[in-house]
Amino acid sequence: KGDVYSENLDGMWINLMPGLCRNSSNAYWIVAEVDPNNDFIEANEANNWTALPVSLTQQTIGPITGQANIYCSSNTVLGPGQTRTLTASPGTAYAWSTGATGRSITVSAAGTYSCAVTCPCGSLSTPSLTLTSLSAPAAPTGTDGSRVGPGAVALSASGSDVHWFDAPTSGNEVAAGNAFSPVLQSTASYWAETRSTFAAQEITVGRATNTTQGAYLSEKQWMFFDATTPFKLKSFKVYANSVGQRHFVLVDRLGTLIAEKYIEIPVGLNTIEVNWDVPVGSQHRITAFDDNTEVVRNLWYNNAGVTYPYPLGTFGSITGSSNGTGNYYYLYDWVVSSDGTVATSARTQVAATVVIPVKLGLHVRLEGPYDTNSGLMKDDLRLAGLLPLQEPYTALGHAQVAGGGNETTTAGVLAVTGNDAIVDWVRVELRAQPSPNIVVATRQALLQRDGDVVAGDGVSAIDFGVGAGNCYVAVRHRNHLGAMTSTAIALSPTVMDLDFSSPATATWGTNARKAVGPIMALCMGNTSMDTEMKYTGSGNDRDPILTAVGSTTPTNIVSGYQGVDVNLDGLVKYTGSGNDRDPILVNVGSTTPNNVRSEQIP
Repeated sequence: KGDVYSENLDGMWINLMPGLCRNSSNAYWIVAEVDPNNDFIEANEANNWTALPVSLTQQTIGPITGQANIYCSSNTVLGPGQTRTLTASPGTAYAWSTGATGRSITVSAAGTYSCAVTCPCGSLSTPSLTLTSLSAPAAPTGTDGSRVGPGAVALSASGSDVHWFDAPTSGNEVAAGNAFSPVLQSTASYWAETRSTFAAQEITVGRATNTTQGAYLSEKQWMFFDATTPFKLKSFKVYANSVGQRHFVLVDRLGTLIAEKYIEIPVGLNTIEVNWDVPVGSQHRITAFDDNTEVVRNLWYNNAGVTYPYPLGTFGSITGSSNGTGNYYYLYDWVVSSDGTVATSARTQVAATVVIPVKLGLHVRLEGPYDTNSGLMKDDLRLAGLLPLQEPYTALGHAQVAGGGNETTTAGVLAVTGNDAIVDWVRVELRAQPSPNIVVATRQALLQRDGDVVAGDGVSAIDFGVGAGNCYVAVRHRNHLGAMTSTAIALSPTVMDLDFSSPATATWGTNARKAVGPIMALCMGNTSMDTEMKYTGSGNDRDPILTAVGSTTPTNIVSGYQGVDVNLDGLVKYTGSGNDRDPILVNVGSTTPNNVRSEQIP
C-alpha cells in the first residue's frame, strides 16, 4: 500500500524569497529524507533519502554585498552574571569583532559586537549591536524586630524594590516592600535583597485595527520598519475576506528570510500569534506573502488616513510601504515585547525575635490590711467600691518597661469575694543581674486576700515582656515599703512560685519586711512612695495624712482611694482608733521618732 504525497501538504515546498541570491554555477539540490528521526526500522538505514538537481533563474546572481543580522537571545541589558548568545545570519564563515569564528557566540560583558558573514553569494556585514550592563545595588540595611508572645513582628529594610526570602540563598520569596510583618509563633530569620530593574515591555503598536478608509486586497505589498534594538514580535491582527491559508513573512532589507508562518484563518478579524525574534536593522519588510495557488491574501488594507511613521515604542518604527506612504497593508495592532533584566544585591539577614514571656506565681502580704486572726488581708477598698479598674502606678509617675503599664481589670473580677477577693494593685519589677538597680520589666497586678498576685483577669499568673533568664524580683506598693529578692532567680515560661510572705524567702538588705505573726509583710506607712519612711523631719510621711484630713481639723475623716490610707480601709484618719499616723511611728520606732526606715531596694 503506497503513501500519497502532494504539493498541497504542509512541508512539501520550499519558499525562496525574491531577494535571495544564487551563485554563478547555478548548481542546487533538493534533498528529501524519509524517517529523519529513525522512528521506524528499515532494511537499509542509509537508503532513506533522495536528491534532485534544480536550477534557479529568478534570484540575483552573486556575489553581493550588504547586511546580515545578529539575533540576541534576550534584551541588550546584562545583569550581574548574565550572558547573551549572539547568532549571525546563516553563512559559510564568520568573523566576529571578538575574533570568534562560529555562527554563535556567548558574551558576558557589555560592549559593541558585530560580525562579517561569508555566504555563497558574497560577504555581508551585520550592524553593530551594543550591550549595556545593569549593576547590582548595595545590600539593604535591615532593622530587626521583636515582640512578646506569638503574633506579627515588624521588620524593615532600606533601599528600593526590597524583596524578602526565607533563606540566605535561593529559598522562597515571602514578601516585597520595605516593611514586612510576619506572623510567628517562634523566633525566625529572614533575608532581604534590593533590586535594580530594566523593565520588561509589552506594548501594542502600529496602526489600530479598523474597517474604514480601505478595502480588501490581494496584492503583494510590503510594510517597511526599522528595528533600533532587538525585540519580539508576538502577534498582529488581520481582517480576512475569505477562509484560507495565509503565509506571513518577515525579511531583512536584502530579502533574507528572518521568519515566516503559515496559518489557515477564517473570515473576519484574526489575531496571528507569531513570536518572531526581530534583529536590529533598517528597512525590514513584512507582509502577507502568496507564493502559490494554495495561499491567498484577500486581506484589508488602508488607502487613506495613513500617517507614517508608526512608533514601535522604544524598539523602532514602521516607516512606510512598498507602495508609498499613503497605504497601510494588512497587519494591525502589533504586539511587541522585550525581556526585563534584574540585578539583585547581596541578601541581608533580619531577625524576627518572638520572646516567650516568663511567668511568676507571686505571693505577698501587706501589713496595712493584714488580719492576724484570719491570716487574710481585708478587702475594704473593694467593698467600698474604691478600687480603680486601671492600675494607678503609671499615673503616679512610675516608669514602665517591656510592655508594662496601663494594665486593667474588670468589674467582674472586682466582684469576686472570699479568699480571692481583690485587696489592691501592686507593682512588680524584674531587675537585671548583675545590676539590680536596672529595671528590665514591669507589671502591675492584683493582690488577693490570701496573698496571691494575679493578672488583670483575676486568675492568671503574671507574665513579663522578657525571655527566660535570671532576674531579681521586687514588689512594691503605693504606701508600703517594697522588698526585693536577695539573689537573682531563674525565670522561664513555666510559672515560678515566689512567696515574699515566707520567712524562708531571703530579701535584699536588712529588715526589708516586717514579721506579722507567722508571716512576713511589707511595712506600711510610706505615704509618699519614695525610698524612706519618716515620722518627723523634711519629707516625712505623717504630714501628708494631716494635710489630707485638713491641717486645722486633725480629727476629720476623709474617704477615698488615697496613698495616705496606709491601712487600706478606705478612710484617712490622723487621730483616733485605726488612724493612719500611728503605724508610721511604730515602724520607724516608737521611742525613736526621728529614725528613718529605708526601703531595701537598690
